[in-house]
Amino acid sequence: MSTQHPINRHTFRKAERLCSKKLITDVFEKGNSFYIKPFKTLWIDTPLLTSVPAQLLITVPKRYMRDSWQRNSIKRLIREAYRLNKDPFYSILQQKQKQCALAIVYTGRKIITAAEAESAIILILCRLSEEYEKITG
Repeated sequence: MSTQHPINRHTFRKAERLCSKKLITDVFEKGNSFYIKPFKTLWIDTPLLTSVPAQLLITVPKRYMRDSWQRNSIKRLIREAYRLNKDPFYSILQQKQKQCALAIVYTGRKIITAAEAESAIILILCRLSEEYEKITG
């Protein structure tokens, strides 16, 4: 049995996490960004070392959420919303034969609900999809 798993629709595997320090630096220094309350999204169109269409970094700064349980809770909500809604975005990336590294930074000052997180993540993924639709190739 092969260790290379096909991308299941509703999973968030290790390969989909942005871990490379160099790529993270590139996303924050050279990446494009936009703001959809309460998230700042930074992304860069770049070849990745894996076969997945996109890698994601989720960050909740300590400056906004002092308690670790709050930061972890928000990260879980974001991860779950992304996991459930990434399919259309992945389809566009695969269609265009592109790969993307993105970072989602939570900038709110209070804990959000799962519904708020999901609606914002859907808007973020739609916006990214639109950006990739503009790219010809």
